[in-house]
Parts: sequence; structure tokens; C-alpha cells
Amino acid sequence: MGSVNFITHADVLQLIAKRTAEDCIIFLSGPTSRKTPLSLLRMKDVIAVNGSVQYLLNNNVKPFLYLLTDVRFLHRRREDFYNFSRNSQFTIVNLDVYEQASVDDQKYIEENCLIIRSFYRREKGGFLKKIKFNILKRVHKALLISVPLSK
Repeated sequence: MGSVNFITHADVLQLIAKRTAEDCIIFLSGPTSRKTPLSLLRMKDVIAVNGSVQYLLNNNVKPFLYLLTDVRFLHRRREDFYNFSRNSQFTIVNLDVYEQASVDDQKYIEENCLIIRSFYRREKGGFLKKIKFNILKRVHKALLISVPLSK
């Protein structure tokens, strides 16, 4: 693996410019997600995570953005990943997924997806973590993150 080109501020501006609605829906794969009216999903930009895209594509809803965060999904459902990526307007892949992908998958990701670096791993946080990320945001102006200090 060579040097990785991470998502840039220019990439984010392109995503913003290509949006079609003021609002977006983050669509996950829990049981309540299927209660979201299809008419609403068709009117808004939809960000779909991991395997949730299948339901959208089965119902003729093209995701605005497909986000792959789970390397197990890539390993177990590789062809689905390729299908979901090709049928979404944009695909973003977490660096952890990219690093654990095969050489062929890494090449596809480099050529067809945006790669995002993880800001944190799943861990307990709290108020001090929020302060830490707010300081990081202020020190590193290119870091695109919003961390509310409230609950």
C-alpha cells in the first residue's frame, strides 16, 4: 500500500455542490429504518451505511452517498460492496476498511471512492473527549468535524 489520498476539503465542497436537497437522511439497517416512507427517501439525499443500501436499491432509491465502515462487510459481502458502490452517487470508505482490504479492493477503492481517516475508535468518551476534539478542530483548521459540547 502506497500513500493514501484522504478526502479533502475540495471533495467535501463537491459533495455539498452535488446535493439535491437541503436535508439528508442517514439510512441504517435497523428494523425501524424500513418504516421510513419511500416517498421521503426519494425526495431527500440519502446516506446509506454498510448493508442498508440493499433495501434502497430494491426499492429504486439511489443513495447519494454510500459509507462503508465495517471491514467484515467487505470481506463477507464483497460483490454487494461493489454493487452498492457502483449504484451510489458517491462512496466513502473508512481507512480501517481500506487498510484491511485485498490489494485488488484497495485499487478499486483508490480509483472509485473517497477515503476518510478515523478520528477515533469506539471507546468511552465523555466531556473530556469532546473538549479534546474541539481543541483538535481549532488547532487543525483542515479538520472537518463538528463536536457539540452539549449532551
